[in-house]
Amino acid sequence: MVDVVVVRWPEERDDAAHLAETGAALLYLVAPDDDPPLLENCLQDWVRIPGDERDLRARIDALKVRAAAHAGPPWITDDGVLHCHGKSVHLAPHEARLAEVLVAHFDEVVPDDTIAEHASTADPDRSVRAEIAELRTRLRSVDLQIRRVLNRGYRLYAR
Repeated sequence: MVDVVVVRWPEERDDAAHLAETGAALLYLVAPDDDPPLLENCLQDWVRIPGDERDLRARIDALKVRAAAHAGPPWITDDGVLHCHGKSVHLAPHEARLAEVLVAHFDEVVPDDTIAEHASTADPDRSVRAEIAELRTRLRSVDLQIRRVLNRGYRLYAR
């Protein structure tokens, strides 16, 4: 399930702007005398504090449902940062090359020969399986999995 980031408004305005750019689901806790933020999309909501704990929990749960419904495929920036569901992970250049082909075919089987073409050739003793295993470990932090499809290739998908 997607995490919801709780942000104090307006004190954490700068953090909120950065988080919103990553696609994170945001719940703003609005100070009693301040105006609420202008919501940019359905992955944002606000509640005035102090408030009832049940209201806060209901808003968080609703944001989780909306975020899960609107979760798009992951993407990788030019500097090798993979983003997915409001989370991100920095990838080494050889990891990013391999991840790019998997992301381009998100939730599809990528054939073994295509994977081999994108695997690192810097270390001839390193197998494609070892690189996939390393990437698999890195992608767990953003709730992505890589599965082997026997005799066909690999599939990247969201957990």
